[in-house]
Amino acid sequence: MNEQQKYRIIMQGMRSGNVAETCKEFGISRTLYYRWYHAYIRQGMAGLSEKPRLPVMPNQVDRRTERMILQYVVRSPEDGPRRIYYELQEEGIRTGESGIYNVLRRHGLSRRGEREKFAEEIKSRKGSRGRRSDSGQSADNRQLHSMRPKGERHPQLDYRMEDAEHAYPGYICLQTIQYLGKFPEVGRVYQYIILDSYSRLALVKLYNQRSSINLIDFMRFRIMPLLRTFHLKIDHLVTNKSQEFSTAWERGTHKYTDYLHKHDIHFIAYSADHSEVFQPLHEFTGVLMNRFYQPLWHEGSPSSFNSLEQCLDQYMKHYNYVRPLEEGGNRGKIPSDIVLDSRGIQEPLPLWLYTRR
Repeated sequence: MNEQQKYRIIMQGMRSGNVAETCKEFGISRTLYYRWYHAYIRQGMAGLSEKPRLPVMPNQVDRRTERMILQYVVRSPEDGPRRIYYELQEEGIRTGESGIYNVLRRHGLSRRGEREKFAEEIKSRKGSRGRRSDSGQSADNRQLHSMRPKGERHPQLDYRMEDAEHAYPGYICLQTIQYLGKFPEVGRVYQYIILDSYSRLALVKLYNQRSSINLIDFMRFRIMPLLRTFHLKIDHLVTNKSQEFSTAWERGTHKYTDYLHKHDIHFIAYSADHSEVFQPLHEFTGVLMNRFYQPLWHEGSPSSFNSLEQCLDQYMKHYNYVRPLEEGGNRGKIPSDIVLDSRGIQEPLPLWLYTRR
């Protein structure tokens, strides 16, 4: 089944409240239903899509893709074809594992030692030529400049905040975009989320498409005002490697990463298979699905996009300012209280912060 068929089955099970009957109607097991259900909770529609299984033949790898593979080798020579395949998929580069292997083989880079030697040669060439003036930069030097990743690939990040010095709001904020599906009377719904890993304070906004422009809108009009209210600063903003957050094009600029740089926000892009990093985000989306969307769908679909947004805003006020956390190291505490206590804020805060109690 494709993702749309899986999505319809999940929706029917959630709306009817009878998973067993839904599974019987569509001829699937409850185990399979819940596997799809949990994938949808974690990743939205992206969790329901099938991973490509057919190999891509060598002549299907165009020159740009081949260049991106070689640039990746320079950055991470220890990675083999399978790892490169998964990482490039996250960066929006669509090619098969066998195609990547054939590119490496044609360039004599199928073994790790060969890739490490190749990377050393390119980097040393860059070092020797990088001392030239800007007007004298070689094509190799300009090319290698473009190989710098937009986010750190394997940064030293205390994502569990085991060091007490890192256990504070703003140390790590996780951000993602999820496609929730297409709803009657509402249309396509994309869920933009940012979550503080320590306090679990979260902001969610709905859009009808995914784009960098919407990310900037979300950051500018929802996230930045909240940061100012709570006197918070984001030390590390962690996202996946989708094209809305950063670009895989060489020498490319990106509107969102430029915006973050302008506001002194350190951006890190992890591939989606780092589930341990994104665990707080997965837990939050599970809460959102079980406590907000599922009861809402039982009552019937919202009449419009605006009404869905209003319902979500009301729930998020409850989540951030009333509801105690049920998991994590701050279990039993309210997210907004955790932030206020950690900041030691004494001056008066906006009245709306108290009226939401």
